[in-house]
Amino acid sequence: MPRKDIFVTILIGVLTGLVWGGVLFYLHTLEGFGLPRGYIWGLVAVAPLIFVFGLYLGKWLSQWKVFFSSFARFVILGFLNTGIDFGVFNLLMFLTGIQKGIWVSFFLVLSFSLAVINSYFWNKFWVFEGGARTSVGGKEFLTFAFITVAGLLLKVGVSSGIIFLIPPRYGLGQLGWNNIAAVFGTIFSLIWNFIGYRLIVFRNSKNDKPSSVSQIPPKNI
Repeated sequence: MPRKDIFVTILIGVLTGLVWGGVLFYLHTLEGFGLPRGYIWGLVAVAPLIFVFGLYLGKWLSQWKVFFSSFARFVILGFLNTGIDFGVFNLLMFLTGIQKGIWVSFFLVLSFSLAVINSYFWNKFWVFEGGARTSVGGKEFLTFAFITVAGLLLKVGVSSGIIFLIPPRYGLGQLGWNNIAAVFGTIFSLIWNFIGYRLIVFRNSKNDKPSSVSQIPPKNI
């Protein structure tokens, strides 16, 4: 496993722990379990360990299906991108005091857009390693933007539909229900984005090709 991949994975894990720690702290997540809110910041230490494990798992699985290598990276990065998405989303609701209405949909668009800017560079230069072949911009970026906008519409449509059409359930308030809706929207958009990025935008990915014969599992003689 290249040291660069391990270092990048640890960095993403720390950043993910910070942004998700902020979101969970704001939502008072641990208080329902009788735990101090400060425990949330343990994610800064736990997330890198989990992500490194996921990186090695993806590398091991790539012996049979090569795409698992890039998929593991994509999932790891997805936690950071989603954390940025949810972090900005909740920050906007906190700053404005707005938790329902058309402005919530606007918050979803803005938070998702900021996460996408982060996503493009990480996906290009690390997840699919396309940066060495092409520069930023041009046809690749336009294609990335098209796929991403489609994912944005999918996420906002699913999330807004749940928020507007289904009242809060299971004892959740409007704030908690908004985040549940955002989770479902995010799941749909993540699946769409990976398929689009891998098969269309970064289809010549270095990580989707065996680097050597040694990646093939040896046969028993």
